[in-house]
Amino acid sequence: MKIIRTLFTVSALLLHWPAHADGEVDLIDNMRALQYHAHKAALAIDHKNLRLADFYAHELEEALEDSAGIETYHDQPIGELTRAMLLPAFERFEDALDAAKPNWQRISESFDRVLDACNSCHQVTGHDFIRIQRTRVNPFMQSFEPVEPQ
Repeated sequence: MKIIRTLFTVSALLLHWPAHADGEVDLIDNMRALQYHAHKAALAIDHKNLRLADFYAHELEEALEDSAGIETYHDQPIGELTRAMLLPAFERFEDALDAAKPNWQRISESFDRVLDACNSCHQVTGHDFIRIQRTRVNPFMQSFEPVEPQ
């Protein structure tokens, strides 16, 4: 039963619905992509897998850029908030990943600041009931162990 629930959850995360017929962006799809890639990045960090963390950081960056391009959503300045709150935190995380020698504590802490920025944005927009928290549970049919020593 637990496996079925996990597979259902993963399947739900992978679904992608297009924008509404009137052209309005469906922000929940963007948030789903952010959460999906952030969770995988976190698992890669937990396993000290730099190549995989870099890969998911790139995917996360693309989803953040999509958010930055959303002018407003339900009268909330999503793009402006993304540029002011999320992108600076993400850039610090990216800098930590790009250091000459990985400092896993710094990488992990800077990633946690990205999640803090997500939650701060939710508070500002009146969605403080949506709290993002890091989990070390792997619901994916994927190993996050490094392929080679890093």
